[in-house]
Amino acid sequence: GGNLVGTTYLLYFLADVLGLPDPDGALLVLVLVYLLACGLASWAGGRLTDRVGRRRPFVAVAGALQAAAALTLALVPTWDAAIVAAVLLGLGFGTFLSVDQALLTDVLPDPATRARDLGIVNSAQHLPMAPLVGWAVLSVAGYSELYVVAAVIMLAGAAAVYQIRSVA
Repeated sequence: GGNLVGTTYLLYFLADVLGLPDPDGALLVLVLVYLLACGLASWAGGRLTDRVGRRRPFVAVAGALQAAAALTLALVPTWDAAIVAAVLLGLGFGTFLSVDQALLTDVLPDPATRARDLGIVNSAQHLPMAPLVGWAVLSVAGYSELYVVAAVIMLAGAAAVYQIRSVA
């Protein structure tokens, strides 16, 4: 959720806050940096989580990295900080992706209905939360506050995993 809040309004952040002459081109650069970091973290995180057999530490790291990315944009609104944030966000989301499906299958009670249950979870993950959160925050505050809210959502999501007793 927090990742979508952070990325949905990134083009507007680049144009409105950073005042970049080519926000579309800048967004492309950030997306490519993000994707590279995401792919690397997803590959490495998947190998590591399977090797150590634990999920919670990876979710915690993922949430912390993504929150750090959002706070970087909130506190240091510069192009260089946006590049750093793209790396952090990519590493965080890639790490999350590496454990997401494994964690879900670990907690689902019935192996016979896992496919159905994963489909429901996947559908719920794509609810339009980001535009609603963005609208609510931006109607009363600015982009810095939006990225602080995104960081809080990311950390809350990571913390929620620690409430699941069956997950290592």
